[in-house]
Amino acid sequence: MKIVYLITSLKIGGAESCLVSLLSELKRSKETFSEETFNVNVCVIYFHYGPNVKKIEDLGFKTYKISGFIKTYDPIFFFRLFRLIQTLKPNLIHSSLWSANIIGRLLSKLFKIPIVCDLHNDISFNGFFRNFLEKKTYKIPAELIAVSNSVKKSFEKTIGRKTLVIQNGIDADCLVEKSKETFNGGIQDKISKSYLGFNANDFVIGSIGRLEPIKSYHILIKSFEKLVHSETNKSNNIKLCIVGNGSEENNLKKLVKQLNISEKVYFAGNRPDAYKFYKTFDLFALSSQTEGLSMSLLEALSFGLPIVITHKEKFHEVIENNVNGLLVPINDIFKLNQALETIYKNHSLRAKISKNNYKLVRNKFTIRNNLLSYKKLYKKHQNISHW
Repeated sequence: MKIVYLITSLKIGGAESCLVSLLSELKRSKETFSEETFNVNVCVIYFHYGPNVKKIEDLGFKTYKISGFIKTYDPIFFFRLFRLIQTLKPNLIHSSLWSANIIGRLLSKLFKIPIVCDLHNDISFNGFFRNFLEKKTYKIPAELIAVSNSVKKSFEKTIGRKTLVIQNGIDADCLVEKSKETFNGGIQDKISKSYLGFNANDFVIGSIGRLEPIKSYHILIKSFEKLVHSETNKSNNIKLCIVGNGSEENNLKKLVKQLNISEKVYFAGNRPDAYKFYKTFDLFALSSQTEGLSMSLLEALSFGLPIVITHKEKFHEVIENNVNGLLVPINDIFKLNQALETIYKNHSLRAKISKNNYKLVRNKFTIRNNLLSYKKLYKKHQNISHW
């Protein structure tokens, strides 16, 4: 069976990380896709270059970049893509991210190839034009796969088609090992608190993600400022580390300067090795307006970090309040500040949560389970294409 993975970008991001993890497990798990039961030939087509291209090629999978002559989605782009699909003759397309999903559906319709489309985000944040095209094409895919129940709920409410849920997975132990480097025959952490300019006993709140408006990092920064300037926290050993870049980066740096906390905040920028920062964190925080099933959240759980996360509903499918961390309403600076302070001050709570999270991700959110679920879908549709 020939499968084409079609993705808009191979830059740093959650969907991109999901694809790399899936392909890593595909290569590693010979018994999952054995020659006797399910012979599969895989390649990846992408539109925007990023560091994940090398990761995929290092795994031994072929990648193809499709670009236009003048701009990304011009007529030459579509001509090149159509010719490539005719050459590859896949039995199935598996697409991720909005542009690839829409374009993949057109390919599916044109060439009569079944397509599986991953849904990573709350569709209510897509805007009118994107959702207009979703409504025009939603009947085409053989399967629509939401990465979380909240994404499923938003898609079904907005578009009206039933979707399946296959939760993101991760190889937690592999990630922890990758975060270590070997020097002089011994294993040491490459990135430490001193590397960030902090002291060894500092309490570091960390966050990893794109610096875009939907992530609401200004809420996290303002909550952090209240924490360090609180009358009860005069020791001031609390620091904040933000890993990532995006359109809001300059605004966030200006905000940090205005709040007079520049010496307490470290902006690490865009890092392909962002996973190496988790071991320097004492707490992981997400302040997003919405998340599908955040890969950075699963990564943080892999290291047993306590979590403070904003969520628009009282129920979160990963984090149980006071068990795996603390849930906070979105855009609430005061309650986010309270949650950060609670984790900071309560050593026994941190220890309990750390133990729970270390087990949770290894028991429930494994990349192996993720791959097995997709394997069932691939088998279901492997003989449908007309090639």
